[in-house]
Amino acid sequence: MCGPSTPSTTPRVGARVDFFPAPGRTLPLGNLLFLNPSSPTSRHATHVRFCQSTPTTCLDSSVLVSIHMTGDLTKPLADSGLMREFTLCGGGSGGEDGVDMALGGKALELGVGDEGIIGRRVSMRLGGEVVADGIVGFNFS
Repeated sequence: MCGPSTPSTTPRVGARVDFFPAPGRTLPLGNLLFLNPSSPTSRHATHVRFCQSTPTTCLDSSVLVSIHMTGDLTKPLADSGLMREFTLCGGGSGGEDGVDMALGGKALELGVGDEGIIGRRVSMRLGGEVVADGIVGFNFS
């Protein structure tokens, strides 16, 4: 997968987004794993794990995570469509280096195509402002 090198502590399961800062932002934000902790080789994600690149990155408050219909980072978000949204709360489990939480509703398909999230754009918004985005890729070893 393209993007920063993967730390040895990052699990090789599910799918992953490496977030890159929006224009005007300087902090690298980290990555978001889509996984099924009870079945690591599953092709459906029931949970997400946000791993911050630094403990103080941005999760002091809730962050809106949007999975878009397209994977084109050159388009404005308004033209990218919306597949699914959820709120990532800083108070979740996972410790000071990240957040683990269950996805409510239907599990996400870890594949390419109509229902799959691979290749789609994911954005993070804090207070209505886009702070980062990236593209979902496979994270299997």
